Amino acid sequence: MKSVLSLFLFTLLLSSATETFAQDIMPPLLPWDGKSKELLVEKSNKWITPFELSDGLESPTYVETMDWIENLVASSEFLEIVTAGISEQGRPIKLVIASKDKDFNSAKLSTSKKPLIFFQAGIHAGEIDGKDAGMMLLRDISQGNKIRLLDNANLLFIPILNVDGHERRSEYGRVNQRGPKEMGWRTNALNLNLNRDYTKLETAGIQAVIEVINSYDPDLYIDIHVTDGADYQYDITYGYVATGGYSPEISSWLSTDFQPEVDQALKENGHIPGPLLFAANGNDFTEGNVAFSFSPRFSHTYGDIRHMASILIENHSLKPFEQRVLGTYVFLEQAIKSLGSHFEALQQAVAADSNQPKESIPVKFKFRETPADSMEFLGIASSKIKSEITGAEYVKWEGKPVNQSVPSIFMDVPELSVSVPKAYWIPVEWTEVINKLKQHGIQFETIKEAREVKVELSTVTSFSMGNQPYEGLMRVQRFELDKMYRTQTFNPGSVRVPTDQPLGELAVILLEPESVDSFFQWGYFNSIFSQTEYMETYIMEPLIAKMLSEDANLKKRFEAEKTANPDFAKSPRAIYSWFYKQTPYFDQNWKVIPVGREW
Repeated sequence: MKSVLSLFLFTLLLSSATETFAQDIMPPLLPWDGKSKELLVEKSNKWITPFELSDGLESPTYVETMDWIENLVASSEFLEIVTAGISEQGRPIKLVIASKDKDFNSAKLSTSKKPLIFFQAGIHAGEIDGKDAGMMLLRDISQGNKIRLLDNANLLFIPILNVDGHERRSEYGRVNQRGPKEMGWRTNALNLNLNRDYTKLETAGIQAVIEVINSYDPDLYIDIHVTDGADYQYDITYGYVATGGYSPEISSWLSTDFQPEVDQALKENGHIPGPLLFAANGNDFTEGNVAFSFSPRFSHTYGDIRHMASILIENHSLKPFEQRVLGTYVFLEQAIKSLGSHFEALQQAVAADSNQPKESIPVKFKFRETPADSMEFLGIASSKIKSEITGAEYVKWEGKPVNQSVPSIFMDVPELSVSVPKAYWIPVEWTEVINKLKQHGIQFETIKEAREVKVELSTVTSFSMGNQPYEGLMRVQRFELDKMYRTQTFNPGSVRVPTDQPLGELAVILLEPESVDSFFQWGYFNSIFSQTEYMETYIMEPLIAKMLSEDANLKKRFEAEKTANPDFAKSPRAIYSWFYKQTPYFDQNWKVIPVGREW
């Protein structure tokens, strides 16, 4: 009994400490009383959301969320709900569809003259602002006075993408985030980060997202997050691939037609919009803000390579939950209006990007040699304090606004580009890779009879692996390649992937080994590094003597190799290995990446 009582008292003390955690430890808050608070309904409203009922402090559980949404859908002829996928723990991933024309199937929505917006919340389940904002918005559309928003666009909404992470919820979630009271977990039940999975498709959540994209063909894709990192005045930051991407005309549309209107709406409602923010020094912004070139494993860059207007929202984690949710609502409402107003221009941009030349495409980007023009940064005053615990300096945020000019550092210069072949060939035995291409929606021909094809192949001359798994896979970290041609027999079931197709650039990114998001670098071809047949010295000695006596050119190359490489000349093992590689007994597929290029 005594131990139980002690545990009870400890839990009470811990709970009390948790309730005062934010105000005791987090940086000071700037006061906020935005106009968007008018979006909150009265407590007596039949369709008040759990978020509003808790005075903007809490977000409902998965079951509570789905019960509320299903009741809302049942009460409106303009809403429908379907299952987009099933999570690793067996929970349905739900998709809500909103259409004033009552077009709820993918065939009608994908061909509708009205634009289609797809927005998702909870890809990182602790960053759940979009769920509660979306619930409020759907309520006001179907039960309030905003049904006219559906004159501008049809809507697709996943309230909780990482449903399993959402239910791994507690008051001990994200230590640097102001609410909700209970937060979900960043990764899924297999500890995989969904927003690193858009190319490798290992998670049920992203498989569901790609299926939605392929089936419904949305015109605008919005992924809603909450930031990590430093303090500043902005509460709603967001971005897209502005430069250094694969859809320059769409980027121009976002910056010219879309962003100014969304920013204006946020400002009018008391919010401070800003760009995606990443401190160059990792602590504060005195050395500038970095505009990274994210690879297509991330949501908005995956959308960019598919020529789909895509936006990453990063609400500021240090701002209160209520403020962030209301800002998200304003963003989404204006996004619907702006897309409806400028849809024709977006369609033209998509067509231009889809039809751009594909002789070569960049697969890796680097920083500009000099920063771009400085940006006017709405920061928060800070000071550097020497820790009495570690002896190192750390940043202390002081809660006072300060405006400063900081460098903008862009990572948008192509560092490596590859020529685009006519097609790729993948042997039938690499089933997992072929299935992933199919999941992405990439078109290919499956041959029914064996076919001989002259292809170019990449061979790995040296490589090293990462020293630990990344997202559950062992990535190829460093490598050098050679190329060779050979005529190869592709068995029935092998596939030919043409690059002259809507997702041709995505195929290149996945299949060219130099691409940081290639199947090769992700580790799907790691078995090619295993040598399975070997030489015996008692055979190699007489064989080498025979080879040297019969091939003068081989003897000349051997002597040249010894002269050029003294270590080689001193190593019997290296010499045996060198000769073994000159024989037809050597494994011709060892370290050969099994993706052929047809030119």
